[in-house]
Amino acid sequence: MLNYMAPSKMTAEIQDLEIVNARDAWAAAAYAQRVNGEYLKPERSGYKTVAEDDDRIANKYLMTEIMFHDRGALTQEDYLRGEAARDHHSKKMMMVTFKRELSDFERTLSRAVGMECFTKTDRYEIAIIASQIASYERDMRERKIIDSVGEQMGYVADVGSRVDFTATIIRKNYAEMYNTYRVVGVTRDGHRIQFYYRHDDVRSGDTVKFKGTVKKHLDNTTYFNRVTKAK
Repeated sequence: MLNYMAPSKMTAEIQDLEIVNARDAWAAAAYAQRVNGEYLKPERSGYKTVAEDDDRIANKYLMTEIMFHDRGALTQEDYLRGEAARDHHSKKMMMVTFKRELSDFERTLSRAVGMECFTKTDRYEIAIIASQIASYERDMRERKIIDSVGEQMGYVADVGSRVDFTATIIRKNYAEMYNTYRVVGVTRDGHRIQFYYRHDDVRSGDTVKFKGTVKKHLDNTTYFNRVTKAK
C-alpha cells in the first residue's frame, strides 16, 4: 500500500479538526455508492444536489457527511468494499508508475490512496475517493471480460496496417468534445485495442467484427483509426 500523510495532519489536533482514518473514509465512499447506486456529481458548482431538477445528493457530499458525522451508518459490506477498492487502486497506480509518468489526476489519486487519515481540509482527495468505488467496480467488470478471453501481450498488427479484427467491447464512453465514442476492447486473440467510433450500435460485452487502420502501439494496446464494422 502506498503511504502518504499530508503535513496538515501534524497540526490537525491543534487546529481542532476532526481526523478520520482511511478505512472509515473509503467505507464512507462505498456507502455513498451503495445509497446512490452509481457515482453522481453536481452539475452546478456549489450545489450538493445533482441538478436543478434532481434532488439526489452527490456522492462526495454523502461521503463527507457519513465519515465526519455518522460513521455508525457504515456496514461491514461498506468496509470490505472500500478496502478492496483502495487496495485495487494502490496496486493499479503502482503498476502505472513502472510504465509511464502519471497524469495530474493519477498523481492526486496515488496520493489519496496512500493517505492514512483525512480532515475536512482534504476536499480534493475526498472528492477523488468518492469517485473511485465506481471506478473499481468498472475495472472488476472489465477484468471479468478480459479473463473470459485471456489477455495476451503484444499488438494486433504493425502500425499502418489495415486489418479486420474481432473484439469484445470492454468499455464505451461518449466524448462530447469530438462527438464520438471512445471504445476499449479485447480481441478474440487476447490483445487490447482502442479506437474512436461514431456510431451508437455497440454495447459493453458485445463481440463485433471491425475493420480499421493501426494508428499506434502504446501500453500493450493497439490503437486504431478509421474504424468501421466489417461486412
